[in-house]
Amino acid sequence: MRVLIYGAGVIGSIFAGRLAASGKDVTVLARGRRLEELRHNGVVLSKPGAHSDEIIPVNIIEQLAPDDSFDYILVVMQRTQVDSILPILARNCSKNIVFVVNTAGGYEKWAKAIGSERLMIAFPSAGGERIGSNVVYFIGKGILRAFQTTTFGEYNGRKTERVRQLITAFNLAGIPSVFCDDMDSWQKTHVAMVTSIANALYQFDCDNYRLAKSYESVCLMLHGIKEGFAVLHALGIKTRPSKLWYMKLPVGITARVFRVVLKTKLAETTMAKHCIVATAEMSCLQAEFDTLIMQSHMQTPSIDRLRENLSSFENKKNL
Repeated sequence: MRVLIYGAGVIGSIFAGRLAASGKDVTVLARGRRLEELRHNGVVLSKPGAHSDEIIPVNIIEQLAPDDSFDYILVVMQRTQVDSILPILARNCSKNIVFVVNTAGGYEKWAKAIGSERLMIAFPSAGGERIGSNVVYFIGKGILRAFQTTTFGEYNGRKTERVRQLITAFNLAGIPSVFCDDMDSWQKTHVAMVTSIANALYQFDCDNYRLAKSYESVCLMLHGIKEGFAVLHALGIKTRPSKLWYMKLPVGITARVFRVVLKTKLAETTMAKHCIVATAEMSCLQAEFDTLIMQSHMQTPSIDRLRENLSSFENKKNL
């Protein structure tokens, strides 16, 4: 299996390293400083607290040519970066293009650009941070799968042989993965959650430990998530996956759980630090979800209050 990882950030590096270590023929498209790091060092992965690094060689390219053929191209980048590469993907001959991108805006633009028959959708349960050329990472396993599992799907919702093969490859690479027959609903649900979580963090300058101490702010965050789910329900969109049933519990119960989670190093790495570097993406995702709110004609007072934190944080960054 020949795989191109289009994007060499944290998630792209995790996917590239684990797939290559499992025996797949992996190429990474990178540019600038990251390109040079990968050429000199390969993909360097470290687990938190580990005393040694895992160094995995991968193929490196700087540009994707029209006749560069791969079994799968995995587009692993922030939502704000995708539109600029659609013409490049459209000209390429590869048959399977998997967008591992956060969005609540649907996939019509991508389908039109590359052809609906080539379009696949995915989202990771993984995260970490780059420290120099190393990626300190985690993969969603065990109890973490109660929140999220790496998930793949087809644009048309069918469980095809190509999506089965990709899920098998990821499972063999040590990245637990599952199928979803409605990735659009899955991702809209995800955005309903992450925007409220991020906007709560922005109130405390992305300090998850300070947020955890504020019972009132955690409750506001959870009310925002509930409002987001209600918006989806009003639009006839199911919340996916079904294992998020616990979000229907009273806020007083879920707040206690989330305050414990927010006090962890895991929350610092996967939530707080990501929010710092992904402010533009979070603003884009909030705008996409605001479109859904307008379509639902619902009142969302908690989301409105949380949105103010994003605006304040952006203003601070621009000073």
